[in-house]
Formats: sequence, C-alpha cells, structure tokens
Amino acid sequence: MSTKTDKNNNFKTIILKLYRLAFNIHDSKHSQDKNYAQRSLRPVLFDFKSNISRSQKIVSLLFLYVFGILIFYACVSQLLAPVGGKEIHSEVIRINPGMNIINIGILLAEKGLVKSSLAFQAVGILNGTSHSLKAGDYAINSNMGISEILRLMVSGETVLYKFTIPEGLTLPEIAKLWEENGFGTSDRFIEKASDPNLRTKYRINANSLEGYLFPNTYMFPYGISEEEAIDVILRQFFKDAYPLIEKKSPEIKLSPYETIILASIIEKEAKVDAERPIISAVFHNRLKCDMKLESCPTVLYGLGYPNRELTYQDLRNASLPYNTYVYKGLPPGPICNPGIKSINSALNPSGDSYLYFVSKNDGTHYFAKDYTDFLIAKRKYQGS
Repeated sequence: MSTKTDKNNNFKTIILKLYRLAFNIHDSKHSQDKNYAQRSLRPVLFDFKSNISRSQKIVSLLFLYVFGILIFYACVSQLLAPVGGKEIHSEVIRINPGMNIINIGILLAEKGLVKSSLAFQAVGILNGTSHSLKAGDYAINSNMGISEILRLMVSGETVLYKFTIPEGLTLPEIAKLWEENGFGTSDRFIEKASDPNLRTKYRINANSLEGYLFPNTYMFPYGISEEEAIDVILRQFFKDAYPLIEKKSPEIKLSPYETIILASIIEKEAKVDAERPIISAVFHNRLKCDMKLESCPTVLYGLGYPNRELTYQDLRNASLPYNTYVYKGLPPGPICNPGIKSINSALNPSGDSYLYFVSKNDGTHYFAKDYTDFLIAKRKYQGS
C-alpha cells in the first residue's frame, strides 16, 4: 500500500505535469511533435484517477480552473493590448459614413493597428459603443489599445485640415479653393452660400454672402458639409469684423453693408498695407464730393473678371451696375471678401484730402489732390 507521503509526492508530481502540459513546457526535441501533448496527457490522467485522493483531485481541478482563467485572461489581454513593436506605426484611418464596427475592425486589422478585428468588434459591442463611432479621419498608432481607439472614434477627435481663405477672393474663387482642397465641390459650395436661410440666420440684408466670407485659416474635419463650413466662416466674421463696424465713428456715414462694400474695393486696389487708409480717404472724399469712384476692380467684377485688360468700351458700359465709371456712389454689393485690414481702413481713412491715385506699376500709388496733377502722374507712370 502506498503511504501518505507517497500520495503527496504523487500529487505534487501530477500537479507539476499538469502545469507543464497547460503551458506547453516540454523538451524542445518534442516541440514539432503535434501528438506529443496528447500522448503525454494519458499517463497523467491515469495517475490522476489512480494515485491521488478525492480531496487532492478537487484541489487539482481547482488548480486547472484557476490557471485556465489566468490563461484566458492573458490571451484576451494580449488581443486588447497595443500592437506595439520596436517602431511606432502611425496612420490616418478614414472612417466613411455608413461604415459599421465590422468594417472598421477589418480595416484596422488590415492596417496592422489592432491584433484582431474580432476583438475590436467584441469590445465595441460589449461596452455599447459599436453604434456611436463617428465618421472622419483618425490618427491612430500601434501604441494605442482597442479601448483607446474606440474612445477616439466615439468622441469624434478627428484629424483637422487647414482651409485658408486669402484676402480679396470672390465667392466663386473661394468655392474653387474648397474643391481644390478636397473638401467638396465648388458648385455645392456656391449653392449653400446662396441659401437665404444662412443670410436670415445672420441678418444679412443682401442677395449674396459676397463680402462676408471672412479671410482666415480654418481647421475643418474630413466630411464637414459646405453649410457647416460656411456657418463657421460667418461666425468668424461676426466675431472679428462686425464689432469693429458697430463701433465706427459717427463721422463715417456708411451703413455696415456699405462699409463692407467699400472695404472690398480697398482690398482690390491696395497692394501695400500703409496705403490702405489713404486709398480709403480718396474714396470717402469722392463720396462726399458726389464724384464717381472710378475704380477699375468694380468694372472687372461686373464683367466676371475677364482674362484681358479693360477697354475704353468697358469703362463706358452702362449695362454693368458695378461700373463706377458710369454710376455714382458705391456699387450694389461687395466685389470680394475683404480682410480685417481693409475693413479697418474703410472705417478709419487717413486725414488726407486726395481725390485721385495712379498706379506706379510696383504695387504702390501716386496720390493727387487735383485733376491736373493726376494727369501728369498718369502720363509719367502709365504713358497715357
């Protein structure tokens, strides 16, 4: 009969064998033998049935149960852990509208950013976020775990892209820039910019948003709609520019809309910042004297900016409401979208009494107070 000590030794031996089998710890010479573990298990099970007591069997089963849980936990933790690696792998992943968690999981696995698409799907379903993943571009790297990736997509922390509107662009030019930057189509942008609901929302009493698309650098996510983007641009105008117009000096006898119109003309005429207030003074002086503004950019705008020089016939074309060589006062609307410097200049003209200016063909102008001086400067700088 076996002694109690022998049974205890048998118990320890069996536990050790089970441990080695559970973690596949065996001689390296058997590592390629697919049936090795199965053959090794049979004698262990025989010993388990014959050589240990009932209480020891219970302990053994508990041992296997606990280690099974630990192994399962270790496997799951490995699947949920970041892919890692010696070098961090980063990529911008685009989640298109309509993609579900299955598509997203497969995409992430294909890009090598998660270890298992099924694990990604399972975690998203179990934590209730599978239907809350937002479309957009996401910057994901191999050091991010599944939970962190899901949190990013639920919060909508997408990559933002620059959209810069330079000073002096017209609405069609901004729409073209929108398309060139890959945000959408120019036609769609113009369509949304013509939506009267936006003008009503911001109390813009005009037929167009020309003049209100404030030049600035904006950060937009992939997939933003034209209406949302234009709304952001308009908010920027009413945040940065409109307060200046509201606080204008009582001496400035222009309405807010007229201020924007004048600022747009200054924007197109001025090439040097120091000249903006002087050019503004010329136009303010002309308006006070009931003189025509005679600004070439207004005619160009009315003609749709043709790819040619203006002609004498253009300057006499009475069919153009924007022709300030024919009609006195300001044109019907802005001729571009002016920046803050031109708006400031429209509100704060210099104290000069100039009535004329001539281009020196180097970006600067010669300013004159009388017509004779103007004609002399015109012959000097333009040969006419």
